Amino acid sequence: MHDPDHETSAPPEHAAPIDRTARPEQSAASTQAALSAPRSQPKSAYELPSKKNTVLRNMVWALALTMAVVVVIGIAFFGVGSDLEREPLENSALDVSASAERAQRSAPFPVAVPAVGEGWSERSARFADGQDPRWVVQYSSPQGQLVTLTEGSEVSAPMLASALPGVVVEEELTIEGTECSLLSGGDQGAGLLGISCQGADWGVLVHGNAEQAELEELAGAALTSLR
Repeated sequence: MHDPDHETSAPPEHAAPIDRTARPEQSAASTQAALSAPRSQPKSAYELPSKKNTVLRNMVWALALTMAVVVVIGIAFFGVGSDLEREPLENSALDVSASAERAQRSAPFPVAVPAVGEGWSERSARFADGQDPRWVVQYSSPQGQLVTLTEGSEVSAPMLASALPGVVVEEELTIEGTECSLLSGGDQGAGLLGISCQGADWGVLVHGNAEQAELEELAGAALTSLR
């Protein structure tokens, strides 16, 4: 008698067994393909210039270019000057008398040419033309101090303020028959002395960080040349 509960079905005679094991050659091929696939490499920070850095560099270049232009314009304007005839000369080539002759062509006052004594040396000489013409000669005193002779139509307040800030009159002097004043600088011009002498159409100011005797010597030589 046939029992359906115990009936089993035999596998088909021609059915091939299923092999679920990966073949070695397929696994190797898959691995090789994975290794050969291009990968996206992270870009270095050096290869990606920051937009902020680029803008900063542009600003720096623009600032440098602007400063260069300003320097060139400043040199062209102040170095030449339409109303300023400058004659700075080194000791080896300085000729105060020749400079004074050229300055006299434009100066509205007689130009002083001091005949300095032994130990004095001229450092520079120049004439500044304009609304307030000035003749300026700088010397090294026998003690090695810088002494400046400034001459104009008068010893004006701006001349005194630039030479001796906070100027104070110490005493009155008479040098080569001319009434003069011994001056000193205030708190801002401490250590500076000056001698101011006023003539009919000229004014002479000798000043520097030198002894009074040296200033009187140079002022006397300047006044002698104006006689």
